[in-house]
Amino acid sequence: MKRTMRMLLIPLLLFLVATGFSTRHTGEGQTLYEQHCARCHGADGTRGMFGAKNLQKSLLPDTAIALQIRNGKRIMPPFKKRLTPDQINELTTYIKTLRKPAI
Repeated sequence: MKRTMRMLLIPLLLFLVATGFSTRHTGEGQTLYEQHCARCHGADGTRGMFGAKNLQKSLLPDTAIALQIRNGKRIMPPFKKRLTPDQINELTTYIKTLRKPAI
């Protein structure tokens, strides 16, 4: 019984360590999103106001998300002068938590 439990817990713990203990990221990223992004993208990432993309369906990698935050795209303004690189990384991480898993 103990051996079976260990076999189940060890991979789970390794997974949690590899993913940062949580797939839901809160904190500064969420606050930044609410301040700068939610107006157009919506609180859950689906609004699409002014042509904003549905972030729940986004498949962009981290680097592409950060690039769009820094430089803007179409009507979306650039944030490179308003946010630090660390804040952009926090925001990128939070935006990925809005994604819905593909069925």
